[in-house]
Amino acid sequence: LIDGGDFSLKQKRLIEKEKKKGIRMTSKFTNAFLTHTKRWYLIDGGGQRVGRLATVVANILQGKNKPTFHRSVQSGDHVVIVNSKDVTFSGNKWEDKKYTWHTGWPGGFRQKSAEDMHAKDPTDVVRRAVSGMLPKNTLRKRMLRNLHIFEDETHPYERNIYKTLTVPGEVAPAPPKMYVIQEATSEDDISIPKGHKLVEETVLFNSDNPPKDDKK
Repeated sequence: LIDGGDFSLKQKRLIEKEKKKGIRMTSKFTNAFLTHTKRWYLIDGGGQRVGRLATVVANILQGKNKPTFHRSVQSGDHVVIVNSKDVTFSGNKWEDKKYTWHTGWPGGFRQKSAEDMHAKDPTDVVRRAVSGMLPKNTLRKRMLRNLHIFEDETHPYERNIYKTLTVPGEVAPAPPKMYVIQEATSEDDISIPKGHKLVEETVLFNSDNPPKDDKK
């Protein structure tokens, strides 16, 4: 095996030979080889929603992307997730989402928000999300051994990566600006975003700051 992967030296050379010739890997041997071999996939989690990311990873770990999938057999592939420190949640889930557990001792109830869990360990939130989408049986621990999460871009599995995957869905956009100041001489010059209304601002003056009279 090469670098702890699942490709033998003979099979590795055969794949590289077909790639050099420009032959697509559609022969019977390559299809059977790729079906019954555990491949390594790389996913960049930077800016991705935790739920969408966990859905894609859980399907690969279970082997649902293969024709040989069966619920009682561990036929999934390896998944490497980088930049887990930059994952996002929709809405206000960083503060509202709570993780609870019990130590087993009297008064051992514990609770933490997703923001605190992510600050302590940037890989824990993604791992818990993927674990919750896997079957609740003895195969779950074995499937999680094929999940490799790193908080930055560096990882030791460069030579084992078979393909880089992209999570479906748009990357989380930046937070919108709540207030936009525009200078205009008339209402026709003001561009109002779709779904919003123009609200006139009322300025109140007190005795210490009286309004100026333009006639004087």
